Amino acid sequence: MAERVTYHIVRGEHGWNVEQENTGRVVSSHRTRIEAILRGRDLAQSHEYSLLVVHDREGHVEKEYNYGRFPRKSPQDEPEEQSKVKP
Repeated sequence: MAERVTYHIVRGEHGWNVEQENTGRVVSSHRTRIEAILRGRDLAQSHEYSLLVVHDREGHVEKEYNYGRFPRKSPQDEPEEQSKVKP
């Protein structure tokens, strides 16, 4: 099952950054917020299941965008259902 990849658009020292969650890595830096959002969108859409979180200047979450679908478990992953007959 694919794990969700999350990108954050946050204010940086010299503009706006696209950061990948749980890595602490700045994927890209941009002069304007809209440039960062567009790059973050492209990155998020390149994954099977992802989330783009856009923060405001103060660091609060302003908007979230989900891309792809959460992969459903296949029938082989489900435990066999016990008989529903009561003793």
